[in-house]
Amino acid sequence: MAILEIELNIDQHRSSYFKVAPTLSGQVYELTFKWSVRSEAWYLDIGDAVKGIKVVTGIDLLGPYHYMEDKIPAGKLGARRNTGRASKPGFFNFGIGKEIALIYEEP
Repeated sequence: MAILEIELNIDQHRSSYFKVAPTLSGQVYELTFKWSVRSEAWYLDIGDAVKGIKVVTGIDLLGPYHYMEDKIPAGKLGARRNTGRASKPGFFNFGIGKEIALIYEEP
């Protein structure tokens, strides 16, 4: 069971909207991240299959969607605290080398 930290390109442009296309369980998935100023949270879309997953720590973000096995990755996706006291992914603390990272666990 491999664990992968997904590289997020937030630092390059500090945008409230960005996309990455990691290979997860042998397939490339388009992940789109959008920052909501109103709720102060990141939201995740997985291609056209799933829209608006709130990125929070401590849970499998894909858990409610595993019935869509042909459209989403088979493993677990989650936000994990690396350091610091942050309890949720914020605009400046989310990504590689930050307090909170996006982690994928192969099935």
